[in-house]
Amino acid sequence: MKKLYPTFADSSNYRGLTQNVNRLSGKESDTLKASVLERDNYKCSYCNFHAEEWQTINYIDGDSSNNKKSNLTTACPMCNLVLNTPLGCQIEGIVELYQVSAYDQNKIVQLTRKMRAEGKKDDEIRRSLGLKIKVPFKMNKRYLNSLFAFITSWKGSYGDVEEALEYGYSH
Repeated sequence: MKKLYPTFADSSNYRGLTQNVNRLSGKESDTLKASVLERDNYKCSYCNFHAEEWQTINYIDGDSSNNKKSNLTTACPMCNLVLNTPLGCQIEGIVELYQVSAYDQNKIVQLTRKMRAEGKKDDEIRRSLGLKIKVPFKMNKRYLNSLFAFITSWKGSYGDVEEALEYGYSH
């Protein structure tokens, strides 16, 4: 498994905010994504969660213009939120950050998914994971790398992210 920790991609290379000559068309992007998912057997490279739905592709070096297959890896919805902490913390509002945990980030995701499937509530999961000292999000990679992310079960405006996460909880 690849090491997982809260982080984010450099926004100057993020999702076409700049003119990028290496940007793939929709069809090229879909073909490349399918190829990577098949290569990785639809298994998340960070937590080993296997699913043929909702898996996404992560740019290992954070550069969305680097479309080499060696720079792409499969990530489940939970790991994707950890890898894109601003999305989880600020946009979706379902990621909390902690200074202390009894487990590493990869195991936090695995155990959270397992306990959610068992019907456990957030407070019980936090206690089981030994999550302590909740801290605010800061757009600082060094700060984030030392923290632990917890994906809550908050149900806000139901959308793709919540649907993708629930798929993982019930399978």
